[in-house]
Amino acid sequence: MARVRASQSVNIARAVILSIAWACTSSALIFLNNHLLREHGFSYPMMLCSMGMTSSWLISFVCITTGRVKRKHAGLITRRWYARHILPIGCLGAASLGFGNYVYLYLSVSFIQMLKSAVPAVTMAVMYTAGLERLHGTTLTGVAVVTIGTFIAAYGEVKFSAIGMMMMMTSEFAEAIRMAFYQYVLGNLKFDLIEGLYVMAPASLAFLGLGIVALELNQFVQERGWEIIAAAPHYFLAAAFMGFGVNILTLGVIKATSGLTFKVMGQAKNAAVILLAVMLFGNPVTTVQLIGYAMSLFGFFIYQRGKMQQEAVKRLSDGDKFHGK
Repeated sequence: MARVRASQSVNIARAVILSIAWACTSSALIFLNNHLLREHGFSYPMMLCSMGMTSSWLISFVCITTGRVKRKHAGLITRRWYARHILPIGCLGAASLGFGNYVYLYLSVSFIQMLKSAVPAVTMAVMYTAGLERLHGTTLTGVAVVTIGTFIAAYGEVKFSAIGMMMMMTSEFAEAIRMAFYQYVLGNLKFDLIEGLYVMAPASLAFLGLGIVALELNQFVQERGWEIIAAAPHYFLAAAFMGFGVNILTLGVIKATSGLTFKVMGQAKNAAVILLAVMLFGNPVTTVQLIGYAMSLFGFFIYQRGKMQQEAVKRLSDGDKFHGK
């Protein structure tokens, strides 16, 4: 009994430590990226997020090639399979990352975190359209409340930018479509994080590279952007390795807790980032925005309650099938 309690205590402590580390690292990365893009003068969002993706791939490459991590699906991956399955996911991932970083040039950190509360609405719309999710009364109610709250928050934004709003929605839709495509194409094929980064990061980097060439390279050369990096290389190294750290800690938190707990903590972290952005950086937040954001949070919890109800019904149905009922 004592051993069981000790084991539970260790698991709880591990979950708490991982959760705090994830929240601090991801929040710090948000502020660091915002600082580099808006205040430090490095106005190349795709180039910046490609640094984190590059470090993630390099570290995963070292882990794989040195044998520290075994590839479970090496025999499955051929050039044709990679082109049909991984390249589309990489393209969508690059769009999500790239446009998600461009948003910091147009919108405040606090407003961006408010807009992230609309993710459940976007995800459900994409999943339903793809035939991967059924409509449910409670989840629909939650999504409706989230959507209304997001519109109210956008209406109350002092420094509203239509371009920034379009980029944010493009990023969210790209991520939702990526998840739907991943679920539809790969199904039950589950990669460990390191193997997943090793396999998928090159595809994302390739499309980020195309975006950099099309949108940023000419300006980077004309403005001698490498001098900005050389003037403060520690900032960019920190951004690169923190990107990898967020990926690793995200998996650790989900394994130590659950996907639902992680989503709830994500909303709590977004609220903390908004508070810090207001207190430390003076980001303006209006009363209308706060009302809209509070409504979005309420809608999020309704949505998650509906998802739990759907999962419970599914488990009951699977149990009946298993027992031949």
